[in-house]
Amino acid sequence: MTKSKDKQIMADVESGVPQAIPGPEKVKLGRGRRIWRKTLIWMVIVAISFLIGLTAYHFTRYVPLTEALKETQSDLNAAEVHLELLRCLTDVSNARIALFMDDVDSAKAALANMSQRLDNLASVINEYDDSLAKDMQERLGLIVSGLDRDVETAKIDLGLLAKDLLNIEAIIFGQ
Repeated sequence: MTKSKDKQIMADVESGVPQAIPGPEKVKLGRGRRIWRKTLIWMVIVAISFLIGLTAYHFTRYVPLTEALKETQSDLNAAEVHLELLRCLTDVSNARIALFMDDVDSAKAALANMSQRLDNLASVINEYDDSLAKDMQERLGLIVSGLDRDVETAKIDLGLLAKDLLNIEAIIFGQ
């Protein structure tokens, strides 16, 4: 600023005339700085647009797909439990058929994996009846040990075990 302008401002301030206080003078930006500033502004706009698109994708595609995956995994787990239960029923039925044909060795072979399968089902069975899983394991032990001594009792116990398995299927899967 010049000295005459300063004197003018001081005179106006003393006389009580309100004056605008001069601010810093605008500096003209060079061509390179203007281009750089515009480029930076557009880069920020593009980045914000990208983030908005990413967020929209997350809520419109990713979240529904994860929920569908969880539901599918839940259905798969139920199907695996049902399959294991049906395998138990098949083993018991095969053992019963073998005993009706007086083939004790085939009955033992049919029940060979039964204990492990009942262990796999124990957590599901315990949700509906706390003592039933343990009782079924004990009944299986009695059946296997009684196959060599008393076939008729083993047949009856196999029938009771089959009945328990069918009841569990009806309770869990509504059949």
